Order: sequence, then C-alpha cells, then structure tokens
Amino acid sequence: MTTNPTNPVTHLYILIDRSGSMSSIASDVIGGFNQLIANQRRDGIDARVTLVQFDSQDPSDVIVAGANISEIVELDGRTYLPRGGTPLLDATGLLIGRGRVDQASREVTGLPKENIVFVTITDGEENQSREYDLDRIRTLIKECEDDHDWTFVFLSAALDAYADAGRFGVSVGSNQAFSPSSDGTRLAFSSLDTNLKNFRDKKRRHEFTDKQEFFESKEAEEQRNKDEN
Repeated sequence: MTTNPTNPVTHLYILIDRSGSMSSIASDVIGGFNQLIANQRRDGIDARVTLVQFDSQDPSDVIVAGANISEIVELDGRTYLPRGGTPLLDATGLLIGRGRVDQASREVTGLPKENIVFVTITDGEENQSREYDLDRIRTLIKECEDDHDWTFVFLSAALDAYADAGRFGVSVGSNQAFSPSSDGTRLAFSSLDTNLKNFRDKKRRHEFTDKQEFFESKEAEEQRNKDEN
C-alpha cells in the first residue's frame, strides 16, 4: 500500500507479558507479533511502534521506542524469553507515563498529534507490582481516554479476562479473551491485526472510532468459548 504522507500517524504502544507463565505460548507470541507487524506494515507505513515487555525482573523492558513500523526488527527467542512474575500494574503505569511524555514532546515541537492505541497482551493476574496500584491505573487510563483520545485494548488468556480488564477500566468492547494455546494466541494476534487495520483505515478517512468498541469482531474469544463448551 502506498501511504499518503498527510495521513494521520497511528502510534501502537504494545505491552507484552513476559512472565514465566507465558512460556507455553512463547513461540506463538513471537510469531503472532512478527506477523502483526508484517501485516500492518503492508497496510501502510503511517504508523509508529513502541514495544515493551514486562516481568518481575524488569517491569519496563523497552524493545522498540517509537520506531516507524517499516523499521521494526522481528522478535525471536533471544528477545522474548519468559521469566518471573507479573507486575502488570507497574508495567502499565510506566508505559502510559512514557507515552504521555512522548506525546507532550511532539506537541511542544509542533509535530502532528498521533492516534494512540495502547495494547496489553497478558495471560494472568497482577502479582508483583510495587509502584502503582489499581486506582492509579484506572485514573491514568480514564485521563488518557477522556483528555487525549487514547484507545486501550486488552487481550487476555486469564481465566476471567473481562473482570481483569474491567478492574483497569477497559471496556468490554475493547477487551478480548483468548485460549492460552497455539491456536488461541494466533487468533488473538489475527483479530488484533484485523481490527487495527479497521482503526487505521477509519483514521485515514477522518471517521469516528469508538474507544469503547475497538473490536468489531472477536475471533479468538469465539474459539475460546467453543473450546470451553
């Protein structure tokens, strides 16, 4: 796809759980992320990516910092190696803080506003945070949604994904549960890819996007429901 240089840029802030419990789907996360980036790149280079992985040894391991999507290097078994616990609150708060600084710097220097999509991919509940609590995270998310028009997306393989996302303040329509399996992880990234394309297309056409209803389809969740029944 040829990208119009005047297109609004979408900035993907992607937060990936790297705790030990992700080991069983590590190769699927790697493959899913790489395919997501390849597909989004083909859709146009009017996008930037910040990728952060987190675990209890490092709640904010910045792998990519605001690079154009054309420049993203693939993940592999050396750059994504699950370990430790799940400081989800700290990881979320730290990446929101980084994003707000990034966007404030753009405003100061006169650069165009970016369309922000903040994606969290996890398989479990918070268990290791020290700096941020749930109330603070809910406040930060609401501020970013209301004051800066950020869109928050939550993909979870936890037993009660909706409850987890709800505690953060992420709406049902922007949350999707998936099975912690190869097929489930593949479908989760595929669904994210499809709906990101829809989001970016709407932004290019200057159409309304609903922060509370990011997912127009939930293929991974439909499959998880079938598996459970």
